[in-house]
Amino acid sequence: MSYESEVMSKAQKGEGTSEKLDIPLLKYLWEASPLAFGNRDSYHHFFKKISVLNSFSDNEIRLFTKHLHKREFQAGEVIFRQGDSGYGFYFIYQGSVNILANHLNSNPDDFGELIIQLDRMQYFGEMGLLEEFNRRSATVVAHEPTILLGIFKPDLEKMLEQYPVIGAKFLRETALIMANRMGHLTREIMSLKKKIKELEQRI
Repeated sequence: MSYESEVMSKAQKGEGTSEKLDIPLLKYLWEASPLAFGNRDSYHHFFKKISVLNSFSDNEIRLFTKHLHKREFQAGEVIFRQGDSGYGFYFIYQGSVNILANHLNSNPDDFGELIIQLDRMQYFGEMGLLEEFNRRSATVVAHEPTILLGIFKPDLEKMLEQYPVIGAKFLRETALIMANRMGHLTREIMSLKKKIKELEQRI
């Protein structure tokens, strides 16, 4: 069972999920102050560098982090599998993950072909958070000891109720991520079609 399917199963049973990243106000204010400028490992520094949160104020980022879950993964541990129901969106706080596709269902140890490796301050899983009946298009596995900060569908719904402005900002930025990635995919497909046409003409 992958981490995400485990979280979803627990949520459906009304059980608690992984540790929440609830940063005390005074600690966050200290991390955000000029005196702590050199602390590159602080959560404040991390989130200020994330493009999805560029439009967020310091206080909005602090409130946003209250809805995140922190989880440490060992190398080779599965975050979610291709074909699983999508449930969350993840920030890479430390470490890196491998995105793999075309895995063999008959062999649970075969995760498929490496598509890309994502590192610290990158993110993934946005479609699973926004689409109601999304199925994961790839398997994600920790490449090394890794810490992820994840937000799941119930957390997003709660944030929209408690802090609608923050929730709306996050939804807008997440939708832009999807639009940009779809645009990139469309350009890749057009480029491949052009190359195929050129090869056909040579043949």
